[in-house]
Amino acid sequence: MQSFVECWPMRSKNKLSFFKRMLVKYKISVLNEGTLEEVRSVRMSAFVFFLLSFLVLALLAVLFLWLLIGTPLRKFLPENVDASFKKEVVMTDLKVDSLMRIVEMNQSYLDAVQDILSGELSIDSTQRVDTTLLLLHKETLMGKSRKEKEFCERFETDEQYNLITTTSQVDQPVFFRPVVGTVQVPFDAENYHYGIDIATESSAAVSAVFHGVVIASSYSLKEGYYMYVVHKHDFISVYKNCSRVFKSVGDVVRTGEVIALSGNDPDSGNPHLHFELWNGMQVQNPENFIVFP
Repeated sequence: MQSFVECWPMRSKNKLSFFKRMLVKYKISVLNEGTLEEVRSVRMSAFVFFLLSFLVLALLAVLFLWLLIGTPLRKFLPENVDASFKKEVVMTDLKVDSLMRIVEMNQSYLDAVQDILSGELSIDSTQRVDTTLLLLHKETLMGKSRKEKEFCERFETDEQYNLITTTSQVDQPVFFRPVVGTVQVPFDAENYHYGIDIATESSAAVSAVFHGVVIASSYSLKEGYYMYVVHKHDFISVYKNCSRVFKSVGDVVRTGEVIALSGNDPDSGNPHLHFELWNGMQVQNPENFIVFP
């Protein structure tokens, strides 16, 4: 069953003025198409029709204005966006872009370190970058403590007439102690323990053992925060299980400069630092180069 609307004036169309025409009533009927039976009808004049239409449009306009002014939808208008919100969006975009660049740089450095340690890349290929950075950043070394001076004097006195070691160690760097503490787990390369675990205080200051350039600084679930620093003579010092690091990739560090804070042993939960020392492709026992109490 379909329906249609039929309209006709209840009065005959005479020559009336405009205002009179507006007051003429019309009948709007809804008829059944099949039976032509009148289902519903409405009587109104043209003036009432236009008045109701105007009221409906005015109500819709008021509702639209209320939605723009009294609801959060107003923030979507460019002229109503808060200046602090614009600044926050811009700063967030800049931070995301910076973090993406840092992640890409860290990944490239980590790939280079992995290639160096696995033997696929020669350490000499990084010598030019390392030398350039060290020349651009001429750093003054931190002065040695009294005990370190006494040790160096004894070592030089004992070895000054040793012809075998004089030629090989004439330019050997003197490493600074990475953290104050005692060696808890010694070096054991046969059991794949390529460094030493130093028991220390909670969040103890971790210092660079020698001046150099940071080539890796990141975080992993297994090793916590870690850092790799490359030094002259192809030495690389590794600091693992840190609770926080203060240096980024490419930063130049000085001997004895605080670069991180020690963390906890993942197994026992005790505060400690895992320290490794590499020379070229060979892992070294740090206790052969650094004096620990």
